[in-house]
Amino acid sequence: MHQAENELVTLLHQKALKTFPGMTMALGKGDKIIWQAAAGYADAKNHVKSVPETQFGIGSITKVFVAVIVLQLVEEGLLSLDDPLSNWLKKNRLAGIANAESVSVRQLLSHYSGIPSWENQPLWISAARGQQARPNKIWLPDESLDYIRGTNALCLPGEAFNYSNSNFTLSGLLIEAVTAHSFEEALRRRIIHPLLLKSTFLAAGGALDSGNMSRRFHQRDAHFIRNAGIADAFTPAPNNMLDVSAINLSAEWAAGGIVSTARDVMTFMLALKNGKLLQVESMTEMQRWLPADGAEMGLSLFRTDTDDGVVIGHGGNVLGASACVGWYEETDCAIAILTNVGSMHAAPEADCASLFFKQSAVGKLAQAIASRH
Repeated sequence: MHQAENELVTLLHQKALKTFPGMTMALGKGDKIIWQAAAGYADAKNHVKSVPETQFGIGSITKVFVAVIVLQLVEEGLLSLDDPLSNWLKKNRLAGIANAESVSVRQLLSHYSGIPSWENQPLWISAARGQQARPNKIWLPDESLDYIRGTNALCLPGEAFNYSNSNFTLSGLLIEAVTAHSFEEALRRRIIHPLLLKSTFLAAGGALDSGNMSRRFHQRDAHFIRNAGIADAFTPAPNNMLDVSAINLSAEWAAGGIVSTARDVMTFMLALKNGKLLQVESMTEMQRWLPADGAEMGLSLFRTDTDDGVVIGHGGNVLGASACVGWYEETDCAIAILTNVGSMHAAPEADCASLFFKQSAVGKLAQAIASRH
């Protein structure tokens, strides 16, 4: 094993011991997956180790899948990026949602809609990720939108970047309106089946009974207790964490409900990067960059300048899981990191996959490994 590979494996195992009960990673270059690793436990209590086949929630990486489907529909002439959302969704579905009558599809995908995020509403946080969360609750696709009806717009459409999960709940409903299929079915037909992603599914029905599914943990700090609260179904776990596995991910839906493996996520990202999912014109639209809180935003892709180079990709963070995926512009090295720890509503410095990627040597080591392929 090359030195960089040894160092990266050591780093992952050290991180699993101290921070993440379990994690997996995959690297890609060109159109091939070149390296995989797993560390820690998918279920420490029952001594089940994490392996490359372990499945985790990928959170908002789901949004990249959504944007790809929307752009495919644009390529097929079924809609335009500049169509108003109101051309497709009935008034009763948009009732009380600020800017929803005038916002365009493009503004949804770029987070320039000005529509508030249900993820920031205290009542939603408690109901979906906190004190009021219930194990048997299955959220309907647009149920989260009820938590923003009647709230004020953040800005005018197109005026400024405001990251909002509501944009992608609405985009999921748009896909259903255009295709006359469920979002889950569109996801299977257009991405999962063509790319043979055998370990990827949407947790829309709360069905997290796969034999390879990791248990899910969340950071239990003063911020999380204050912002979300502790549900009866949460159980204490080592390192000041909560086992939140009893609560399903159905509330996330098209904004963050996909479950997958590092290998499947890498397969998807390489297919996107290499033009296997979208035409050149769509990739150009997807990478038409706008300012986004210190980074740049395209259509559900971030462009971020890191110490190890410019990365194009997306992160994810939900109840009991965090992940990140992207590729380096200059070196063509792609990286996917999946973990079974979430940090939403905890302190900003609480550990998650994206923070690990930003603050460790993982990017430098990944590119060193890729340089040998």
